[in-house]
Amino acid sequence: MGKELQPRRISWDGLSFAIPGNWELALYKFLRRGVARIEIEDEYAVRMEAEWVRPRRDLQMDSILARYERASKKLTSRADHRESIHDLPGGWFATRYRFAETMPNRSGKGGIEIVKHELVTAFFVCPESSIFCFLLLHFMPQDKEDPVELTRVVTRGFKHHRTESFVPWQLFDITFEMPRDFVLENTSFDVGSKLMIFRWKLRRFYLWHFSCADMFLKEGDSVPKWLAGHINGFAKIKPVVFYEDGEGRLACKRRRRYPLGYRDEIARWCFKYHLHWRRDLEKNQLIAWVFNYRHPDDIGMLPESLTGKPSRP
Repeated sequence: MGKELQPRRISWDGLSFAIPGNWELALYKFLRRGVARIEIEDEYAVRMEAEWVRPRRDLQMDSILARYERASKKLTSRADHRESIHDLPGGWFATRYRFAETMPNRSGKGGIEIVKHELVTAFFVCPESSIFCFLLLHFMPQDKEDPVELTRVVTRGFKHHRTESFVPWQLFDITFEMPRDFVLENTSFDVGSKLMIFRWKLRRFYLWHFSCADMFLKEGDSVPKWLAGHINGFAKIKPVVFYEDGEGRLACKRRRRYPLGYRDEIARWCFKYHLHWRRDLEKNQLIAWVFNYRHPDDIGMLPESLTGKPSRP
């Protein structure tokens, strides 16, 4: 891979891949039957599609593989040439397809031209039947990556973090880890502000990564004051109000109750809130989280990278 396309890692839902440095997450979905899907794009188009499933019982991996092979034939049946890609890590199988298709001449002079492009399908069948993963890699003539080389980079960098207590999340300029039992529930990725909401049992964990450049301190506000104002305007956290106390720290107090109380809070029986923040000067980021929890020792579930304190074993 060229210098400008040195690989970086992307980690999502307990899986990690090595991808070119100019590729980034474009879409994610949690589908039925426990299937997760992500799409990775460069500056122009989707370059990688990935789906995976973790069997909840003894499923037949062969039948899952056959189903994905049948689905991929809709894309590969018109290929002019196909060849297997060798020298891959154990459990991986990949095929390279070349296409030559006619289309109207892009120069505007009329007539037709032949456009050549390539596609790679790759399957990972875990020997322990812990996961099945399917990849689809797209290559157009203007793309700089070699399909075979890139397939080897992606598959060699693949990791299933199934035995780790804390799993990594890496995307955009975000890098952190979360306990395995914390499940991603929702996201909001905007310019300058990226929010990820996790669920653990009935608890809720809200994690923000802010770009520091233009987000705060323009008017001379302190970080705690700006952050309290931002989160107080967040519609999903209404039972409490955050504020900067007299010593520059963040505290909270409960709002006046509605006649029936805050139903979501009551239904989940989670009445405690904790807000924590830190600045990452190297990345020019402000990282903040709010944990809506039950018991004081729930915070011990969180990693040291988020709390600044060692996690319990």
